[in-house]
Amino acid sequence: MNVFISTKEEFEGAIYKAIREATKRQWLTTNEVMEMLQCSRRHIQYLRDSRQIQFSQNGRTIRYKIEDVEAFLNGRKVNKN
Repeated sequence: MNVFISTKEEFEGAIYKAIREATKRQWLTTNEVMEMLQCSRRHIQYLRDSRQIQFSQNGRTIRYKIEDVEAFLNGRKVNKN
C-alpha cells in the first residue's frame, strides 16, 4: 500500500494513528493464541488447566493478554550451547 503524505501534520497524524491502533490491542482470543503457538484448541485448554498460561474469563469468553502469551513463549526458549 502506498501512501502520500504532503505535510508534517499529516505525517504525525498517521504515526499517531498507527501507534494507537497497535497499542490498543491488548487481549487475544483462543484462536489467535492457537495461531501464535501453532497448537490445537485442546492444547490451549491443557495450558489453562495446568496454569501454564494466564487467562481471563468472563462467562464463556476467554481472553489472553499478549504479554502473558509472549512470556509463556519466552519461558520455553532453549539456549544454544
